Amino acid sequence: MLMAADLFASDILTVHYRRDAGTYQGWNLWVWDAAQSGDGFAVEPKTSDAYGLVFTLDLEQKGLSGKKTGLLPRLEDWRDKDGGDRFYLPGMPREIWLSQNDDVIYLSSATAKPFIKYAYLDSGSVVRVVLSRQADADFLKHVTFSLDAAGRTFSPHEMTLGQGKSKVVNLVFRFPSAPSSEAVNAGQWRLSATGLDPVAVRIGTLADEPYFHYNKELGVIFGADTITERVFAPYAASASVLLKTSLSSEDVSVLPMKNAGHGVWECELPKAALGQYYRIRVNSGGKVTEGIDPYSRCNTAHDGWGIIVQDKTPIVPSPVFPPSESIIYEAHVRDMTIDPRSGVHAKGKYLGLTETGTRHSVYPDVKTGLDHLVELGVNTVQIMPVQDFENDESSSEYGWGYMPVHFNSPDGWYASRTDTPVRIKELKEMISAFHSKGIKVVMDVVYNHTAETMPDKAWGFNAVAPGYYYRLKNDGSYYNGSGCGNEFRSDSYMGRKFIIDSLSYWVREYDVDGFRFDLMALIDKDTVEKIARELKKIKPDILVYGEPWAAGDTPIDKLSKGSQRSKGFSVFNDTFRDAIKGSVFDLQDGYVQHGLNREKIMEGIKGSIDDFTDSPLETINYVSCHDNHTLWDRLQLSTTDEATLYEQIAMDTMANGIILTSQGIPFIHAGEEMLRTKQGYHNTYNMPDYINMLDWSRKHVYGEVFDYYRNIIALRKAHPAFRMATSAAVRRNLAFYEDLGLPVHPPAIAYVLNGAAVGDSWKEIVVLINPLKYQAEFALPAGGYYVAANGMKFLPPDSEKASETFMADALSVSVLYRK
Repeated sequence: MLMAADLFASDILTVHYRRDAGTYQGWNLWVWDAAQSGDGFAVEPKTSDAYGLVFTLDLEQKGLSGKKTGLLPRLEDWRDKDGGDRFYLPGMPREIWLSQNDDVIYLSSATAKPFIKYAYLDSGSVVRVVLSRQADADFLKHVTFSLDAAGRTFSPHEMTLGQGKSKVVNLVFRFPSAPSSEAVNAGQWRLSATGLDPVAVRIGTLADEPYFHYNKELGVIFGADTITERVFAPYAASASVLLKTSLSSEDVSVLPMKNAGHGVWECELPKAALGQYYRIRVNSGGKVTEGIDPYSRCNTAHDGWGIIVQDKTPIVPSPVFPPSESIIYEAHVRDMTIDPRSGVHAKGKYLGLTETGTRHSVYPDVKTGLDHLVELGVNTVQIMPVQDFENDESSSEYGWGYMPVHFNSPDGWYASRTDTPVRIKELKEMISAFHSKGIKVVMDVVYNHTAETMPDKAWGFNAVAPGYYYRLKNDGSYYNGSGCGNEFRSDSYMGRKFIIDSLSYWVREYDVDGFRFDLMALIDKDTVEKIARELKKIKPDILVYGEPWAAGDTPIDKLSKGSQRSKGFSVFNDTFRDAIKGSVFDLQDGYVQHGLNREKIMEGIKGSIDDFTDSPLETINYVSCHDNHTLWDRLQLSTTDEATLYEQIAMDTMANGIILTSQGIPFIHAGEEMLRTKQGYHNTYNMPDYINMLDWSRKHVYGEVFDYYRNIIALRKAHPAFRMATSAAVRRNLAFYEDLGLPVHPPAIAYVLNGAAVGDSWKEIVVLINPLKYQAEFALPAGGYYVAANGMKFLPPDSEKASETFMADALSVSVLYRK
């Protein structure tokens, strides 16, 4: 064996290889240059030792020095092979260890030895064993398992391998009586195997049995004269509440919790605990974890302490109007006010959006912040995540908030202080400020995953119930359909309870008016449907909508566009989005650039009722959001050298002109009304303020664009014909020219709305869409029509009457009406 000092001194690579049965006749090592597509070569074993075969390879001689080198044990001339490709990388030590059915390259013989990673009690008789490497029948022949169950030893009655190339072995036992979960949690069950170190047995899927379904309140519970802390910790042998009177104090009181059954632990807290800081400590099978109660309502940081609080800040009641009247504006708290010239005092904070009378410091005619939203005319603001997320709350490092940790506490990054409950008060004041201006507040929420992953991150869910709240594979690893490391297990009983408890808390405590769900396809269908039902019991006009997709594969039956049919929630319409200005995944053009996708545009105009909706209110219509390029950046990138600045502006206003005159719920990304740019970058979640902030000077420079958005929003709000609530109403009262026998020349689109039938002050409305770079003439229905808008020009009422035809501006949406 090479000495440690010699590992890098030679270009000779020593490879050790072990097989379970110790039979090596005919086995060799196939080697190749990973950067080349040509054949490799075989290396025969030089010798053997107590571990197994020993191969030596002169890397320099074989032209492999400093190169990524493939290694694959094989039997003779490919009669068999072992596992997948292993790759030796430049910089690794010159002595390595390989093991049968294990694709990992180990740097010592000790770590290369197979071991039991986990053992789970999945039912009253099955223990699921997760090994460090793949198991096969040959391996099982040479391993004998035994279970010490609180002093009694059992051998498995049956032993089966997991499906496919699995590291899982299922052991079936015959116990004389039902096993005690308390004994398992206390670490009194241990599994051992021939030649392998014993491990404690944990409760596995047994925690999903009805015994562990708990329906009472969790978290800090205030009675008339009591304060109780209650936590779901199904794997705990013991649990405690840690209390301290100040954040800086090192004097911590430890209050033991009692096992209340059903996986729940609780204790009564002293009345003086109100206002104090607390954490939960759990002992599971001898391993101690500590973190914040998942139900904590106020934290000092995602990895800090919870605060026991009863906040009494009043909230101005929500404005009341049906979902059909909603015009959603997506905003990030910091982006809205952080511009140094915004005129806002509390820049980047909750309180910054409570300020009124704010004006641009150079252009005093430009209203900013809250006043801007009132001037624009939107009536619903979707706030990007403000639930406690992974960040340094005292830092100015930018973040979007899509890596949440604790769902019931506001994040302190937007608060004036992080060590007190002021974050609750200030968020409530922001919500009240919106409500007082007739604007509803929708929270952007991320219940599909968290930033918490074991073993290095156990801040809340994994501190009290390690692994329970996440979707785990049989081998104990995480599913990752979120692309962020895990998936929240909404389909578990207590996971579903948590989500609904949390959402209900935000409605009751903060009077929020809706929720936008990030990657909603990772929340199982039953849970999404129950969310909509339960929240409408609290607030009948609440908005529930989300992204009907995931970021990767997931084990659940994924929700998709169409899953929302008549279920009480809505989904984002990416088909309409991409038809208007092209896919977010490339720079292909859409309707506003080159008149493409006409049929898809017409379907979107109808609220997608012949596509995936039962009602136009089930589609959220938009052309851009915080993800991907801003609308303006997309148009600049996709029409380089093809369009003038004026034409690009016309394409922008036409895009949202289509959205705001279509059936369905319209959604605007903050700053679209002033041609917001992120300098050509797309997903700017970790980029600085100068990229992400709303540059309020653009409202001055592109005042004509702002006026257009303000006018088209006012037009929609004034006329119910643009916001019909049922598919039946749309079918009766929206007719394209083709349906009426009127001439229209594709790619142009023209349609008529029967305003009188839906209580509109205009009897008929004609909408004409011209995606060409020159004017286009449209025939008009009989009866005489006034012009409300021609592209970016809005006319005073009854000021211009059209003849039998109408000349629409280039790249425009025009609206005419008959009284």
